[in-house]
Amino acid sequence: MAVLPSSLLKIILILILFTSFSCLPENSASAEEDIEAKIEKAIKDYLEDYQVPGASVAFVNNNELFFSKSWGVTGESEEEVTEQTPFTIGSISKSLTAMAIMKLADNGTIRLDASIEEYLPWLKLNKGKAGEITVEQLLAQTSGFSTYDGLALSDKELTGSKAIKHQVKKLAEVELTAAPGEKHQYSNANFLILGAMIEELTGMSYEEYMEQQIFDPLGMKYAAADKEGAYEKGYLSGYQSWFGFPVKSSVAYDDAGAPYGYITASSADMVQFVKLLSGKGPEHFISDKTLDLFKTPQVQTGEDRYYGLGIRISGPDTPKEIIWHSGSTPDSHAEIFYIPGTSWGGVILTNKNHILEEDGLYYLKEHIISLLNGDEPEQVPNHSLTIQYILLGCVLLLVILSIYLWKRFRTRKFLKKGKGLSVGLIFIGLSAALIPVFTACTSSPWHSISVFAPDIALLTIVAVIMLAINGLLLIRLIHKKTK
Repeated sequence: MAVLPSSLLKIILILILFTSFSCLPENSASAEEDIEAKIEKAIKDYLEDYQVPGASVAFVNNNELFFSKSWGVTGESEEEVTEQTPFTIGSISKSLTAMAIMKLADNGTIRLDASIEEYLPWLKLNKGKAGEITVEQLLAQTSGFSTYDGLALSDKELTGSKAIKHQVKKLAEVELTAAPGEKHQYSNANFLILGAMIEELTGMSYEEYMEQQIFDPLGMKYAAADKEGAYEKGYLSGYQSWFGFPVKSSVAYDDAGAPYGYITASSADMVQFVKLLSGKGPEHFISDKTLDLFKTPQVQTGEDRYYGLGIRISGPDTPKEIIWHSGSTPDSHAEIFYIPGTSWGGVILTNKNHILEEDGLYYLKEHIISLLNGDEPEQVPNHSLTIQYILLGCVLLLVILSIYLWKRFRTRKFLKKGKGLSVGLIFIGLSAALIPVFTACTSSPWHSISVFAPDIALLTIVAVIMLAINGLLLIRLIHKKTK
């Protein structure tokens, strides 16, 4: 058997090794390009289906930027969206407010187990409850304030340096719906109080403290926590959804809402917060112990879902653990997440919202997470206007009925007294009860419904008017007959 010369064997071995190693980056690059293409397609499909005018996204892995792209235009002057364009980030603001509180706890300025009465002596709650609610309970949303009471103070378009304190003082009129620490109730009221607490303890306005202690150290160059600062850094309002179509927002920035929902930030800014969640933020920004406490589950809110101290956690202590938060205002919707097991993280910012469209962005986030993890993603649900169509159909039927009754009235075709009177009274009763029942069923004040679902609010008002008109027509028909 012939034996190859050793020199030839070396050459062949080198060629094999070179070929093998040269293929690896190409395959890896090809896989990354495939993921990027799938992510981009999923986002484009979502933006088209939900008719979202503007969006900006960014995804990182091991603190390295993997994907960053922006689409569309802002509201108002319709400027092109970029990675520096600030959006209102909704309830992700709560996570940033919570981080500000954790920093104060880290340096000993505040104790998480202290009562809010200790830090806000001017806040008088019913039955002296301020002495029973702790800072930690505010952060974990277990204070006893209800979702409804928080919404009743939200999205009021207030301006000025006293806006936060002004709204917090209104809580003196509110009854707790649970004992402090008893159960989780997601409420903007908790973070209004935390915003006021930051101002009281630091002697600074909320926006000044956030700028100096959170945004600047994290490198969030385009972030702001008040109306004036937001517009100075490029913020432009977004779009409300009317029957699926984007309409430039009629809701103004709310200075009082910054601690719970009106912080503005760009996708480039939020990447810096994702890096902090990964434990790789700026040195000395916050201790590892305090950061871990921030991300520790405090109360269960659903199946395998928990709330920490201002952040959500799914699947804690499992390979699929996700640290995340959603956020929405009447004209924006946002998602942020970090996955400890794979070091993937990301942010999705959009500038259109409707309460019935919010699930779409949540499922888009889950779809992208599956792609990043190499799992088979579920499809993002298509945009549906079923509820609006049902309400519109009911309103049209009421309009047709009113036309029919009016014609009977004009032609003096009267109804039997018993039948007409009872139906007329039912219609008038329904007109009086419709909005109160609606707010009770949704646990939302009417103002929140009107700004987060303006089309549904309009249809409801029209339905109330038509029910009342039909009821009066029915009674009038009876009245005319008995003359």
